[in-house]
Amino acid sequence: MALQLKRIAILCSFNLDLLKRPLSEVLAQAGVKSELYFTGYGLWEPEALDPQSPLHQFAPESVVLFADAADVLPPLHPGDQLSRRADAPAAAGAVWQRLTTVINGLLANLPQQSTLLVHNFVLPRLSALGTLEDNAGLSAGATLNILNDQLRALAESNPRVRIIDYANFVAEYGRNTLFDNRLWYLGRMHFGRGALNHVAALYARYLAALFTPRRKCLVLDLDNTLWGGVLGEDGPQGIALGQEGIGLAFREFQLAILALAQRGVILAVASKNNPADAWEVIDRHPEMILRRQDFACLEIHWNPKSESLPRIAETLNLALDSFVFWDDEPREREIVRTQHPAVFVPEVPADPSEYARALLNLDCFDVLNLTDEDRRRGKMYHQEADRQQWLTAASATNLGEFYRSLNMTICIAQPDAYAVPRFAQLTQRTNQFNFTTRRYTEGDIRAKLSDPSFGLYTISLEDRFGKLGLIGAAIVERQNKAWLLDTFLMSCRALGRGVEDAFLSMLATEAADAGLALHGTFISTKKNVPARQFLERLKIQLQAVGEENFTFQIDPAHVAFPSWIGKQDGSNSNGH
Repeated sequence: MALQLKRIAILCSFNLDLLKRPLSEVLAQAGVKSELYFTGYGLWEPEALDPQSPLHQFAPESVVLFADAADVLPPLHPGDQLSRRADAPAAAGAVWQRLTTVINGLLANLPQQSTLLVHNFVLPRLSALGTLEDNAGLSAGATLNILNDQLRALAESNPRVRIIDYANFVAEYGRNTLFDNRLWYLGRMHFGRGALNHVAALYARYLAALFTPRRKCLVLDLDNTLWGGVLGEDGPQGIALGQEGIGLAFREFQLAILALAQRGVILAVASKNNPADAWEVIDRHPEMILRRQDFACLEIHWNPKSESLPRIAETLNLALDSFVFWDDEPREREIVRTQHPAVFVPEVPADPSEYARALLNLDCFDVLNLTDEDRRRGKMYHQEADRQQWLTAASATNLGEFYRSLNMTICIAQPDAYAVPRFAQLTQRTNQFNFTTRRYTEGDIRAKLSDPSFGLYTISLEDRFGKLGLIGAAIVERQNKAWLLDTFLMSCRALGRGVEDAFLSMLATEAADAGLALHGTFISTKKNVPARQFLERLKIQLQAVGEENFTFQIDPAHVAFPSWIGKQDGSNSNGH
């Protein structure tokens, strides 16, 4: 798939021009084709505030704002006293006013879909206080603590602002590794040349999370992965898993896995093992963090793991390019890489004490927001397993009665602020039932919401097994002579029960009520065959307008609203 060009601007309080080449290269490796703009030294504030500046003419889709503490709170400034903790609120207030003037200027003048990534603050390398820092009523850090709290509050209240955790970055690599004082005096640069690749990787991690699809599912081995030892040789009582020694490393690895699950990553197991022994450990071992209910799918048997992965994908209705496979055994990793190149197979450290760190450093799971669906994803996949089991066992002979017994209720609504991240997430992640596979960021969705020529819709679903949450989205461009269906998509978890019919029926009826026809575009891909089959089932004629591009027209007669689906008022939209 061709990479979409993203315009990215870097506003920095010092000279960061040398970052351009490594950042461009790392972004390309991360799947982001970029056009970069750097403000010159000393211009980060004037360009931000001038709507006619080259920065705003560049119209970036994302801006990195780096106001370094060494520049806005210089430690060796010619003041008449050292930094007192009691003066921290006033000092922070002055910097905050300066910073928010820039931030507000950017938010007011940048395109509505743009996102602002702001560095948090860390103590400068030079310190006028030395061992007096946080002693004798003196503290430079107290001012930065206040500023960082204010930044957190801003990011919490404004979805266009996100924080780059620069403080943790400096802690990880160290000031002596990152900074070169000679370059400051020679060219107003803080970072040494060796640090630029690290900075580029830091930015790429955030920008890739903003612009590229994320991996959804972590598939794990068991032996020497979730616990130390081989179950078939050591037995359930002989494995290493506990509060001491290497057993603690495996326990903390499980805690790291659980943290990913709480961020919305689906967990599965592919293990060659005796199922009875594996269940004995998973269900009864007192030091297991992860239990049966934490996994959406478990393939435990003696067949090849490479055969388990497609079955897990089919069970979860996910594509293999959503998967990450973690196995301590190099041979198993190589087999999966060879047979399923779409699966991301990271190198696993030889030392289990490095497992947790390596897992949490995988950038393929990074997100900059967390939706309700993310938090409930594990539970929803368990509900889906119950749902599929019930559907398989159900004996209804009439299809309508069969679906009616599911007690399905939908809610179609305009997305509110809470639903914007999920809306954007669906456009980024949905491939199979997606008419156009147009990808939109949260900023894109917010911009369309504020444009009266666009109508945005979400659909949520609940049935007898629980809430499936927000499972579909549509964007309609309301033109004078017709409504144009820009986007129509649905999560595969909800397909095949008439919900997609209900959603499209509502849109066609609403357009007809406005006295206009609903026109659509279908862009064929390798993956959206189910969406095309849906249109073919409705006998909607596709007119070719280019290679793999088609147009069509829908009226209410094409698609009936299924009688077995109930409707909820959309005024309390999206299940919040």
